[in-house]
Order: sequence, then structure tokens, then C-alpha cells
Amino acid sequence: MMKKKLYNIAIALLVLSAPVMATDLEHHTETEQPQKSSAATDWYIEVGGGIQVLFNKDAGILDFGKRITPSISITGGKWFSPFWGARIQAQGYSFNSFSTTEEGIYVANPLNNGLIYGPNDPVRDNVIVRPDGSYRYYLRYMNIHADFQVSLANLIGGYKPERRWDIIPAVGFGYIHTFPYKGTTKVNSISTNFSLMGKYKLPKGFDINMELQTALMPDRFDGRIVGKSYENNCALTVGVTYHFKKRSFKQTTIKAPEKELKETLREIIREELQTQAPMIYNKSGVRDTVVVKEVVKGTGTKIKGEPFTLASILFDTGKADPLNGQEIQFVNIAEYMKKYPEAKIRLEGYADKQTGNDELNLHLSMRRAMRIRSMLINSYGINEKQIETQGIGTNRQPYEENDWNRVVIVTVVDE
Repeated sequence: MMKKKLYNIAIALLVLSAPVMATDLEHHTETEQPQKSSAATDWYIEVGGGIQVLFNKDAGILDFGKRITPSISITGGKWFSPFWGARIQAQGYSFNSFSTTEEGIYVANPLNNGLIYGPNDPVRDNVIVRPDGSYRYYLRYMNIHADFQVSLANLIGGYKPERRWDIIPAVGFGYIHTFPYKGTTKVNSISTNFSLMGKYKLPKGFDINMELQTALMPDRFDGRIVGKSYENNCALTVGVTYHFKKRSFKQTTIKAPEKELKETLREIIREELQTQAPMIYNKSGVRDTVVVKEVVKGTGTKIKGEPFTLASILFDTGKADPLNGQEIQFVNIAEYMKKYPEAKIRLEGYADKQTGNDELNLHLSMRRAMRIRSMLINSYGINEKQIETQGIGTNRQPYEENDWNRVVIVTVVDE
């Protein structure tokens, strides 16, 4: 009779809670994914410098070493998710090029009120002309372009805040302006831009990066029109990136609703055991005494029981402040401590094994535990005598998922 009644209770509880479990599981599946960034976070700025080469009709006549010129860039951008972002980059400085008298017309030699161009290049008056009429000339330019960029590491391997390497391709369009310099005239054109960047994450919001990029420009870009469909450059730069505020994306606390369900079921069974204790007999026909380890009374007092987990509070890589969006965890802890003023809790701080070393992780785990202790005392009014703290570091990993081990576990212990 007793077994049958307990069985009915368990089935009823599962049926009633099934819709809630389905909703919670669906919610947790979504929140385990990184969230979109807010408008104020995940902005960055980059500066870079390197070398570049121009490819046009006669540039190959020059020795390759004489074609190499400096390239500088400054970039501002934002990651809207771990997988894609956008940027605006100003890149340029100078080009070395070459011209012959065999073919071509020049933008700096307008004829017929500018409707056509002539064969005379004013650059000749500002450079050394060879006996065959060819000459080397110089360009100063700036290419301002907007690009769409993606993170290949996150697209292929999934979002992992602790990952240090990334490969980022980008594509976009821009406005390129050639400045008057040693006979060249100003020319405005539209550019199409492609790049491939490798990044390595450094501490305190910095990255180091290497970028290979090219821009396609119209034939008239360098002031000379020879009938080609486009001209292009190739630039290789090394730079430094700084991320403002946060470089990672919010992840909400991951809970296991089925665990909460088991705790609720256990409480109901305990209460049922108490009410049904006089009906339980052993094989000899003698009534057994039912021992229940934990009973909660309506007066707010609590008999000693086994320690149990009250909350798990997550952290970002290398951080001692908890991730945002976990306020309900603290509220639940505070409500429990108000209901049971004689209860005590233990804060166990952990760190994940994939980052840092054992000594640093032990220190970090203790800082995390002390930070939660301070918040519970100062913000939620919990008596400091009710709180124990312990830093465990990586000596034990409570979860199989590495990211979950950046955590402080709040355990209710015996009074």
C-alpha cells in the first residue's frame, strides 16, 4: 500500500511538472548559447603598420624592392555576436609605380572641357624621365572602407571565451582618394576590399594581429587609363587591437531543472514517510521506526540534514566578478537564509583547468569565493558568521563541461 501510494505521488509530480520541464529545458538550451552584445560593449579599435605593393600596367618594370612602400591603418569596429561583426578602416599612405609613353591617357591632362583626357602627364615635370621616355612616379592615397567580418574559429569550433586564436576574413566596399603629389592629381574612386586576419588574444583586452589584404580599384585610380578593368594592391600589416569594456559575450546561468524536480520529489516522499510511519512493519510483524534525515517545519526551524547545493554562480575566464544575469541566484540564497536563520552555507570557489596554472587558479578560486561572500553580506544582509569560504582551484572539477568549472558552488551545511 505504501509503495503504491509513493509511486502514485511520483507519477503525479512528473506529469504535473512535465510542461514546466519542457519550457525550462528549452530555455536552458537557448541560454547556453552566447547572447548578442549590448550597444555599449564589444567595441574595439586597431592600429597597424606594414608594407604594400601596387599592381598595375607597368609596375612590374620596377625592381620588386623599389615597389614596396609603407602601409598604415586605423580601424574601429564592433562584434555583434561571437560569429560576425563590422568595422570601418582607414588604410593607405603611398605607392611607387611606373609609366611609359607607349599607351595611356592621363586624368591630369583634361581636353575638350574635361570630356576626354590627353596623352601628356604633368608628372614628367616632377620626376626623372629615362631616355626611353619611361619614368617612376609616386602616389599618396587613403582608402576608407566598411567591412563585414566573421570569426572562423567560432563558426567552426563553437564559441569558447577562453580561446586565444582566431582567423577572421572580411569583405567590404569603400571610398579611395588619391592626393595631389609630385604632379599626380586627385582622383576619387570606389574600392572593393578583401582581407584575412589572424588574431591572438592578450591579457587586459588586447590582441595582436596580422592582416593580409587587397583592394580592387578602377583603372583610373593612379591617374593613368590604359584600358584595364581594375588595378589592385596587396598589403601585409601587423597591429594591436584594444577591446573596450568586455570582449566576451554574456552567458546566462545554466541550471538543471530535473535536479530541482528530484529535490521536490524527495521532500514529498519524506513527508509521506512521516505520516505513514505507524503503518510500516518489518517481516517479524514488529513496527519499524522510520528515520528521516531532514524535516522542514513551518516555524522556520530546520533539523540537521545532509549538505546540499543551493546555487552555482558562474564566472568569465580569469575574472573574480560573477557573470551578469545571475541575480536570481543571490535572491534565492538570501530568501533561504531568512527562512532558516540558523543555517550555514559554504562557498566553494573553483577554476577551470584549461586556463592558467594551479597556483594562479587556486588564488583566483579563493578571490571568487570571497567576492560572493562580500556580495551576500553587503548587498543581501546575510550574517558573515553564517558563511564559510574555501578556494579549491583545479584540485577538483565539479562539472564535465570545462566552462562550468569557473564557478562558486553555494552549499548548505549542517548547523
